Amino acid sequence: MPDDTTKIETSTQSVTEQLDALFAPWRRTDEPGLVVGVVKDGALLYRRAFGMASLELAVANTPTTRMRIGSISKHFTCLLALLLAEDGKFDLDVPIRTYIPELAGPGGEPTARQLMQHRGGSRCYLDLGFIGQGLSRPPLGYSLKAQVRQQGRNFAPGEAMIYNNGGYHLVSIALERVGGAPFEDQLKTRLFDPVGMPDTASVPTDHDITPGVATFHMPRRNGRWRRGLVWTDELRGEGAIISTVDDMLRWMAHLRRRDRFGSSSTWAQLTERPVYADGSMGAYALGLMVGKYRGLNTVQHSGGVAGGTAQMLLLPNDGLDVFMMANGARDAALVRLSTQVVDIVLADRVGPETPKVAAEDYKPWLGDWWSPETRMVYSLLDQEGSLALGTAMSGVGGILERTDDGRLIEPASGIGEVEVTTGPGAALTIRFGAVAADYERLAASPADAAAFAAAAVGTYFSHDADATATITAEGDALTIRTSNGLGELTAPLIPLSANVAYSKPGSLLAQFRTTISLQTDNGRATGFHLHTPRTRDLEFRRI
Repeated sequence: MPDDTTKIETSTQSVTEQLDALFAPWRRTDEPGLVVGVVKDGALLYRRAFGMASLELAVANTPTTRMRIGSISKHFTCLLALLLAEDGKFDLDVPIRTYIPELAGPGGEPTARQLMQHRGGSRCYLDLGFIGQGLSRPPLGYSLKAQVRQQGRNFAPGEAMIYNNGGYHLVSIALERVGGAPFEDQLKTRLFDPVGMPDTASVPTDHDITPGVATFHMPRRNGRWRRGLVWTDELRGEGAIISTVDDMLRWMAHLRRRDRFGSSSTWAQLTERPVYADGSMGAYALGLMVGKYRGLNTVQHSGGVAGGTAQMLLLPNDGLDVFMMANGARDAALVRLSTQVVDIVLADRVGPETPKVAAEDYKPWLGDWWSPETRMVYSLLDQEGSLALGTAMSGVGGILERTDDGRLIEPASGIGEVEVTTGPGAALTIRFGAVAADYERLAASPADAAAFAAAAVGTYFSHDADATATITAEGDALTIRTSNGLGELTAPLIPLSANVAYSKPGSLLAQFRTTISLQTDNGRATGFHLHTPRTRDLEFRRI
């Protein structure tokens, strides 16, 4: 790759100027930033670095800076699985316990393909860890043990889709066992080396020093920053890869050529979209999301770690590849920035944007809703004027769309398709997977909040989380503290009705909210079910 952006003609120069203007907010020396690469029709169009790689050492980002690409790692894992299947060593369509017999419970039932398409239904070790220990670092082996312990699950394999990093961790273990070499070495010898990616590696931990990797930064108050670190020492196929823009552009070029390894069947499976149990077409193939942007076909995936984000976007029919990664660039929404690059480079090709559903048209239904059948809380939100659907009081929702046949849906992406139906009065029905349920509005009165507190205060235990939860009251304020012995998470508990509440952690886990629904007997809770956007019906029983 050349050291600077190639400038060859007036039209390209104009595009370069527009891209420079797009990324100008991060051209500074007092904050972390990002690195961007754009290729059009095989020619390098844009390659720039912005901001600092390390505020601590006053080192700037460069086009050769290495960063974590997070969940973009997932399609590399899928491709390795497909190559081992070509060798006759791995079968994507048998239960994962074929290779990990320790998974004697329901977590052993999904196939590798279901796990890699997030359709396995198992619970994720990352979610379970956040619930039980916050951001405390777990010991080696925790990730597998947490999934072996599960007696419950989010749904039966194949019935729905919820994004699940734990499934990829299991697949990584299986590939290591059948491949005859460490998982990280197999990625290097079978994928990175043949494509010529010398600065790319799968790195399980941030606690060991890896040369050339930017510091990940998390903003704090008063202009201060906190170092971002992966909170486990055994990150694998779910998100462990570090790379550079140059290496990733080489990789994206190979995703087009497909000439170094792999059969035509392997490459076809990588982007084959699944059909869900409800008949809807999924966007998540094998580690890659297949869809459209303003009428143009796209293949993409984003990634996120503590203090860092990344985005890979290919437009297969338009010769455009966009890759960018950030180490804490403030207000840098890389997914949106990547589509803004498309708007600039393909200005004469993009069609109209997908019409948004106006939140104003659904004003009577805005708010929080709960179903006694599913015990889930959904929220209809006004998100910058657009109607959005939030899950488990997450605070941020997925933008809803109107289908050609008039249905109101959150399209399948990080979660399977969710359909919202409004009826007369205050009736609301929500369908996820093949299950549709009626939801009732939540609005806690002072009496409801008092009733919840009176019923809930006490101590509970969850077998599947291997964690204790203690709910305490101080005046009108409730607190929930969960701990699995490795750490703890303490958060305010806010009633939404007489038997439903949500927790709102502060600091680094502010976005990791949970909802709980009490099971009561004579006004006293005997237990509760906990939900997050990615964990369903985790049971705690009073002790």
